[in-house]
Amino acid sequence: MGERRAFAVLFLALTCVGLGQAILFAILPPAAREIGLSPFQVSLIFVISATIWMFMSPYWGRRSDVIGRRPVILVGLLGYATSMLLLGGAIQAGLQSTLPVWIVYLMMIASRCVFAVFGSGAPPASQAYVADRTSIEDRTRGVSMLNAAFGLGQTLGPAVGAVFAGIGVVAPLYVSVLLALVSAASIWMFLVEDGPPVAHAEQRERSIRFNDVRVWPFFLLAACLQAVRATTTITLAFFLQDALELDAKAAVQAAGVGFVALAVAGVFTQLVVVQKLRPSSRVMLRGGLGIALVGFVTFVASAAMPGYLVGLALIGAGFGMVRPGAASGASVSVSADEQGEVAGMTSSVGVVGNIVGPIIGSLLYELTPIAPYLLNAVVMAAALGFASFNQAIRRVRG
Repeated sequence: MGERRAFAVLFLALTCVGLGQAILFAILPPAAREIGLSPFQVSLIFVISATIWMFMSPYWGRRSDVIGRRPVILVGLLGYATSMLLLGGAIQAGLQSTLPVWIVYLMMIASRCVFAVFGSGAPPASQAYVADRTSIEDRTRGVSMLNAAFGLGQTLGPAVGAVFAGIGVVAPLYVSVLLALVSAASIWMFLVEDGPPVAHAEQRERSIRFNDVRVWPFFLLAACLQAVRATTTITLAFFLQDALELDAKAAVQAAGVGFVALAVAGVFTQLVVVQKLRPSSRVMLRGGLGIALVGFVTFVASAAMPGYLVGLALIGAGFGMVRPGAASGASVSVSADEQGEVAGMTSSVGVVGNIVGPIIGSLLYELTPIAPYLLNAVVMAAALGFASFNQAIRRVRG
């Protein structure tokens, strides 16, 4: 019962984080345009924070081996809440023109840096907590549940945003802060942990390198997936606004529907398909990449909202398989005392995509709005070919 309750509060915590991120991606692009920021400037906010996350996530993963998973998860949730509070204040100041645009922009960057430094602790520590308590056969299901929690938050985010946006544009961000604090309190009270999971971890030398033959293929696929995902989420609101000729308010609504299609498909895949069929990491990687490829081809070939939604749903279903497939594949490929480290590194290399994707995507978007999605299709096709023939992926145990 205690472990089931612990998994439940973890699910709640990551749902809240996903909810806040969905609200942010729906609100920030149109709000930034109102403030006077370009798509490239918006993408640069995420690039800077992603760069910091890339270095901090492995640190927090290793740190969770030393001090335990629960303290690191708490640091992550409180850092996330603080960053959203600061970002809401920055956006509000920009919309009300109470501060110069350049100061507002620096405040936005600073708020996301807080998220990167401290919020980067929650995902790897959560994954390592699940890995500590699941067998190799159940690892993929456990990791999928964590990803489903984040996806569920992304599904609920636009609805929560729409409900509270009537109070003010940034009100949904403040709601996400409150939910994060509630989640942190639940983790403090109910997450069961007897102590540091790895004996003498403080003195243990780092045992995993990014070129480790056991895990680098999974790291590569995680980076590719996140680059494609980041490009999609950063440009989607802009794309729908321009392609469908929408005003800012309608663009927020259309982007919200699009993000829901992405998230619902991912959640369904992780909560229903994975839990029922129990596919291996190898099957999840190959199947997910193939489905995402079909989704991007459908999106590019469309010219109206229904077609875009079908494409986004397929993309979401594919992402819902690839992300946990890469994470669980890396997890089952290393030993029990390397779980925090590999979880942090998987999160870190995934964030490399958050650096590369927005830069390339926003620059391509300036050439033609459909260009980022054409590139995404090419990346998914190449990744599918790699996953089909790489020996480490073919030999993965779970």
